[in-house]
Amino acid sequence: MTETTSAKGVNQRQPSVIRILTLLLPSIIALYGVYQAINQVLLPAQITAIDPTNKVHDTAMASLVESVIGTIILPIGAAISDRTRTRIGRRAPWLLFSAIGTAIACVVMGLVNTIPLVILMAGVVWFFANWYQGVIYAVIPDRIPEEHRGVASSVTGLGLPFGILIFVNIASRTSQLGGYAIIGAFIVIITLLFCILAPDAPSLDMPRPQTSKRRDLSIDGIGRFFSAFLHHDFTMAFLSRFSFFFAFFGISNFTYFILSDFVGTQNVPGGNVAAGVATMSTISTVSQIAAIIIFGKVADMLNRRKLVVALSSIVYMIAFIIPLVSPSWPAILVFAGVSGAASGVYFAVDIAVMSLVLPSKQDEGRDLGILAIATSVPAAVAPLFASTLINATGTYASVFIFGIVTALLGGVFAFLIKAIK
Repeated sequence: MTETTSAKGVNQRQPSVIRILTLLLPSIIALYGVYQAINQVLLPAQITAIDPTNKVHDTAMASLVESVIGTIILPIGAAISDRTRTRIGRRAPWLLFSAIGTAIACVVMGLVNTIPLVILMAGVVWFFANWYQGVIYAVIPDRIPEEHRGVASSVTGLGLPFGILIFVNIASRTSQLGGYAIIGAFIVIITLLFCILAPDAPSLDMPRPQTSKRRDLSIDGIGRFFSAFLHHDFTMAFLSRFSFFFAFFGISNFTYFILSDFVGTQNVPGGNVAAGVATMSTISTVSQIAAIIIFGKVADMLNRRKLVVALSSIVYMIAFIIPLVSPSWPAILVFAGVSGAASGVYFAVDIAVMSLVLPSKQDEGRDLGILAIATSVPAAVAPLFASTLINATGTYASVFIFGIVTALLGGVFAFLIKAIK
């Protein structure tokens, strides 16, 4: 435990970095469990059962609604938490609020049986989950010293592969409602544990960021909200992340259909596409975890984070070539392993890079939320662009070519960050 002193001079014992990171990991796992279990298994299966003819279009529309809502709420939710002053800190009230909201929305989504309601509830889930994301990631600059940011990046980077490994496999082996209920229950339970076992210091005495007495929705006011883009390194980090996740979401939201239509249901073992998705996710996750553990340490030791990002882009490009050469079940498993390793290399340094380009200490939550838009916008636009390519070309090969180009751009923009080696 470490001690901090409040503005009134009262010593308050705070959890150690190890405890915070130990409890932060399952919180990130819970978050990505919601995202990935829904988008990889539950949502496509639900849509296919309701409207198999228009499944690609319906899935793309759901992704659009999810991501537009997520893009809006990410920085707003984080900015609200920046300004929150309570006895349990800035972040805890909103973590609890958004976790409970996510769980309720998940259960309702599992009960609906029409496409409009499925899309509507997907948007509601993403509203609460993205609010949660903006707040939970703000814990890192709040409570993790800079010398431990590399470790924090690796820990949070493990959240995605473990979220996939655990919850995609659970979702593929349970009923529709059961899958939604499990991911909802887990995020509530783990958030309660985080807030109880790694409590934040009271924020009642913290100075508030300067704001006008009324909300400024003018062009100047909006410009001030997004003022971090005036800083070169922040902008390059945003564009690098945007490009990488454009490649990521151009493929991940169509994994189910790539197996059923590109590889062929008859070529998937047992003809079970959902189980095939779970197998791919498991292989991808194992390679991701190995890459995160190895390259998170390498990046810290060498202090060469841009080199690590470039390596991840090159390996990602190679991964996209594999299914183009051989659209088969064995090749798609190799793709899962190589692309998992590439994304793992990227995730090993992603959060560390983002936390080091934040221009304002008082607005770290808001600016991290803005950087997180570089995930939510590709999550919205990439599936729509990919579905357009699929419909225009009549083949899923086009989305792999699309991934090659965007992965390359991610590496180029990372190299343009000046303050990070």
